[in-house]
Amino acid sequence: MANINKITNNLKALREERGIKQKFIAEKLGITPNYYSQIENCHRPPQLEHLLILRDLFNVSLDDIFFNGEIANCDKVEAKVVS
Repeated sequence: MANINKITNNLKALREERGIKQKFIAEKLGITPNYYSQIENCHRPPQLEHLLILRDLFNVSLDDIFFNGEIANCDKVEAKVVS
């Protein structure tokens, strides 16, 4: 399972790639910008309800948020080992 640091780094990267401010994300989540900043800086874990909103907002899967494509790479490695 992905650790919290990896998840929050992925959230920050997704937000920055899209040029979105933390304040906008916080408004969409119904939390303060300070609270969202604490999530991105690993001071608070993201809540599942927030992750579901962010998934839809960024138009990505939860796998993208949790693993940032590492699952696909893992599957390829495992497929070689099994063959």
